[in-house]
Amino acid sequence: MTRPIILDLTPGAQGMATLLAALQVPDHVRPVLVLFSGRAAEVEVALTHARDLLHRYGLDDVAVCAGCPGPMVQAGNVGHDLPAGQDGLGALHLVRAVRACPADSVSVCCSGPLTTLALALVQAPDMASHLHGVIVNGGAFFVHGDATSVAERNIAADPEAAAVVLAAGVPVTLVPLDCAARLTADAVWMEQLEPMGRVPASVAGRVHAELVAARNGGARGSGVDISLRAVAPLLALLGPGLFSGHLAHVDVECRGEFTRGMTVARRMGPPGVQPNALVLERMSVEAVRGVLRDLLLGVRE
Repeated sequence: MTRPIILDLTPGAQGMATLLAALQVPDHVRPVLVLFSGRAAEVEVALTHARDLLHRYGLDDVAVCAGCPGPMVQAGNVGHDLPAGQDGLGALHLVRAVRACPADSVSVCCSGPLTTLALALVQAPDMASHLHGVIVNGGAFFVHGDATSVAERNIAADPEAAAVVLAAGVPVTLVPLDCAARLTADAVWMEQLEPMGRVPASVAGRVHAELVAARNGGARGSGVDISLRAVAPLLALLGPGLFSGHLAHVDVECRGEFTRGMTVARRMGPPGVQPNALVLERMSVEAVRGVLRDLLLGVRE
């Protein structure tokens, strides 16, 4: 069965690599909606690139939209810009896409903050019955966070949204920093991808160029290994046997001055507290990188 999926991505090379990889396995997954959330200018570029990529695969019917531009709870009346031509209704587009699919069929792969998905669940709680699962790139449990000492950046960007998703009663899989921190594009992996760049104007060539540019990263100097964590939710969906984890009840700290965004997992909660997430602890890094490499090298123009 081909599973309908929604890709909730962040703009940039890793987001486009995720979309391109998903399009290589049409017998397993088919995108029904692609969302990008982040800075308006970067999102606008990603939307254009994604629409062109989908067009080349004959998937013009797949909607590509901007997600929510900021967290659920705004601090200090700070506004957020939207890309030109976008309506700011990413959550509504998500609800419509999910409702158009059969019950218990849709998987949502979230590479960044969970704002758009959380707002959709608040606006339309009934859509939870259509979701087969949500796979989230987020959380840090036994490692140092990358937003603060205790918080991972995607959860810290919108703790309230993460709390809403974890409380929604849908099957959630977390791919935390503990599991995915070592999933990077290093020099050896990038060398293996060189055939992608032989035709620069091709779909594969453009994505390869973005990965190379990200790795050669401006002020950071050249040849810096870049994280591939954004692709981890899709890879966990396609190759669950490459990951291992445990069921837990996960809470998100939303109020602490120094602990906001912290994720706390309890394998055995108080009486009546049931697990609300599968927390992935380990992955076979080389095998996962190999799957992504093979998907990207298998692109046909």
